[in-house]
Amino acid sequence: MRILHTADWHLGRTLAGFDLVEAQRHALDGLTVIAAEVRPDCVVVAGDLYDRSVPSEDAVRLLDDALHRLGEIAPVLAIAGNHDSGARLDFGSRLFRRAGVHLVGTPRGGPVRVDLPDEHGAVAFHLLPYATPAEIRFVTGRDDIRTHDDALRARIALCDTSGPTRHVCVGHLFVQGGLETTESERDISVGGLATVDAAVFAPFHYTALGHLHRPHGLAEGRVRYAGSLARYSFAEEHQPKTVSLVTLDGAGAVSVESLDIPQLHGMRTLRGPLAGLVAAAATDPGRERDLIRVEITDPIAPPGARERLLACYPRLLEFRHEPPERRAATEASPAASDLATRSPHDFVAAFLRDRYGDAAEGAVSRLARECMEAAIAAGAGR
Repeated sequence: MRILHTADWHLGRTLAGFDLVEAQRHALDGLTVIAAEVRPDCVVVAGDLYDRSVPSEDAVRLLDDALHRLGEIAPVLAIAGNHDSGARLDFGSRLFRRAGVHLVGTPRGGPVRVDLPDEHGAVAFHLLPYATPAEIRFVTGRDDIRTHDDALRARIALCDTSGPTRHVCVGHLFVQGGLETTESERDISVGGLATVDAAVFAPFHYTALGHLHRPHGLAEGRVRYAGSLARYSFAEEHQPKTVSLVTLDGAGAVSVESLDIPQLHGMRTLRGPLAGLVAAAATDPGRERDLIRVEITDPIAPPGARERLLACYPRLLEFRHEPPERRAATEASPAASDLATRSPHDFVAAFLRDRYGDAAEGAVSRLARECMEAAIAAGAGR
């Protein structure tokens, strides 16, 4: 059995106000080409098809097109993630099933099992859409379920994994030991502890997961996150974006090949003084296409810095002023008795040295002194 495992499409997502729909369309086109080339026995989408529970019209059209094209190549098995509205994904699911597209949005009615044949017999896919512990308490009638781990164990206990059939679990959750990506994944700890123990998947030959955006495996490769379809934060800029081609042999042994998903945009963080970044842009081949975050290191942010960089990098999405480490304070905090003997200028000068380092000397210090003295004089004249 050859399984094309993908997850975390997040259709309809934006990044710092930039609409990623064209980037997602490009990635889905590439995913469809991969599926047409490798001809898997099925395509698994392990949750977060949409980025919001009420998706945009563009996102809905994009999902409709992707499921149609992939469904013409192989059966599609997809579940809801924590970003999706499970009830909305369930709409029309019985009709979709006739076309070989199995969408499971909610845990109501218990785990959904789909059996697919290969030359060695059948492989049973157990589809477990994202659900909170509270939802599983309601579905199972068990008041002892408090955490995601409790909920998952209760759900797996309802799966029939007996007999010689090979079994695959499809879920959307956070396994202990999984690699998080800051700024990317939404916290799912509300309603109970977030993590589940990878050992709970022991009844399955392979577990196809979604939620974490970095592609990686756990439990000697039997439990795997496919990673996200595209890069959704600058914390992901160095991550490969892949789809996992999983081969399950007749005995249930697993092998995985990672296939690159083409990306419309590169993603980079540029760091340095403003003048150097502007000069480098002239010979930067990706400056017009890449999504850019800039951290300028000038001691004092030059006026109009963001506008000048935006002229060089049209897809500048994030701009930060990150000066070098500020000079460590060399003076202890003044004692109360010392406050009366220090001039206001001493305190202003100490602040400027701490905030701007060497740049506080000279013209900046003189300007600060002049402004301070003017303010003191104005106050004394009242």
